[in-house]
Amino acid sequence: MSGKVISNDINKDKGKLENSFSVEADDIIHDERIQNDSKPREDGVFWINPNPKTVSEKIMAYAKLCMLALPWIGVQCIWAAEFGTTTPYLEAMGLSKGWASNIWLAGPLTGFFVAPIVGSLSDKCHLTLGRRRPYMIAGLLLLAVVSTTLACSRYFGSAGLPVAITMFVMMDGTINVIQTPLRALIADFAPLEQQATGQLMASTFQGVGGLLGYALQKYLWKDPLSILVLFMVVLAINAVFIGGTCILVKEEHFAANQDDKEASIIEPFVHLAKSIKHLTGKLMIVGACVFFCWWALFSWWPTSSTWYMTIVMKGCCEDPSEAGYNGQCTSETYGYCLQGQDINANANILANVAQICIGLTFALLMNRGILVRVRFVWSALLVFGSVILIGSKFIKGSWFAYLVGIGMAVPISGINAFPFAIVGSYNQVATNTDDLEGAAVENEDMKKKEELEVGSQFGLLNLFIVVPQIIATVVIGQLRDNFGDEGLSWAIFAAGISFGIAAVVALFIRENSKLA
Repeated sequence: MSGKVISNDINKDKGKLENSFSVEADDIIHDERIQNDSKPREDGVFWINPNPKTVSEKIMAYAKLCMLALPWIGVQCIWAAEFGTTTPYLEAMGLSKGWASNIWLAGPLTGFFVAPIVGSLSDKCHLTLGRRRPYMIAGLLLLAVVSTTLACSRYFGSAGLPVAITMFVMMDGTINVIQTPLRALIADFAPLEQQATGQLMASTFQGVGGLLGYALQKYLWKDPLSILVLFMVVLAINAVFIGGTCILVKEEHFAANQDDKEASIIEPFVHLAKSIKHLTGKLMIVGACVFFCWWALFSWWPTSSTWYMTIVMKGCCEDPSEAGYNGQCTSETYGYCLQGQDINANANILANVAQICIGLTFALLMNRGILVRVRFVWSALLVFGSVILIGSKFIKGSWFAYLVGIGMAVPISGINAFPFAIVGSYNQVATNTDDLEGAAVENEDMKKKEELEVGSQFGLLNLFIVVPQIIATVVIGQLRDNFGDEGLSWAIFAAGISFGIAAVVALFIRENSKLA
């Protein structure tokens, strides 16, 4: 998920996203085996024209980039379905409110381990299908088994809750099996000058997937325990987009040779540990900002659906019409729960539309060199997020709840784009000898080869994303154990404070003169 959510990140320089730190930049961009040839391959390997001249050539290049990015619609759709439904589902299955929050530790923990392992193994894959497609197909098959079992766990009697918890944890891992090699596809095939465009398309399709996922929730998820139809439709969407890309995008087969190192699952972690000593002041500031951003995000995403149903609408989410029910819910309070569920779906649909528009606008401004100094804009977006989340503790009513849900698109759009653009700009300066000679580099480590590796830097940045997710999950679990559902209000209030801290830190980020 992590996952999840999760959600939508552009690296303009090498086309890498935050969790894919296992796929090093040198392996992707500078590997002589990556095919960015000036003419189509005779063996049918997928190819994108690096220098399209005519309108038809440009359209074809964009269409092929879209083909690489299309699976993100399915991936983000399953993340949206998981974020919106699993907390109410597990609570309805009998899981305590505290543990329903603590279980979201599965996302960052499985992402931290699965993503680098899969990335490292796919880099050295010698199967006929290529390097990335075998893992995407395997992940899709695993997702089919895990999501179906999770959705059907309510019928397993006394074993239902343990099965649901197990499948929930495994689902986060299987999604990472898909999205880790998927992130590498654009970097593998897109010419260097089209990397930013390709990642922009991936980010856009993530927004489309989130929009689709929440729209399906609105129409297919009518009861906390009724997730089977929703999950099956989302699985079919993933099969169409992932399967279609795997069929149409032919990878080159890299035969094993004696010089190739044997794939190791610990290699990415060793590389990450060695990179920590090269962490510069610049990256520390960006990392601190990202840390508080993700604390806020992971205080909102897993809890928002329950917040709408139990705090905003003051509903009770146990169906009193079920045979043998002996709880405290009434038909009226259960109706309030369903109204909150509907508000959550509507707000998320509108938020994803807003996120697509905002993200595309900022990316376009950055690509054209109009938006250069982004730290002030990023800080302003975070301030807006801080205000609406803090306000949710004091301003009641469904109208403000709508504003909060839709308004979260504003800070999320900045978080998905700006930190990766800034770190990418550091590497653009560091890898250019002339720029290095003229730049005021305070830390001499910037000149070291290890520092110049984008993969190392994004591995470090990933720590600032995973760690706050774990902390936020533990804190929310304790709040719910001690304060019940009211603990969600305090968790979201704390998320607003975290956004405020991130907004202040963002003002101290040191930017290069050019981000494009």
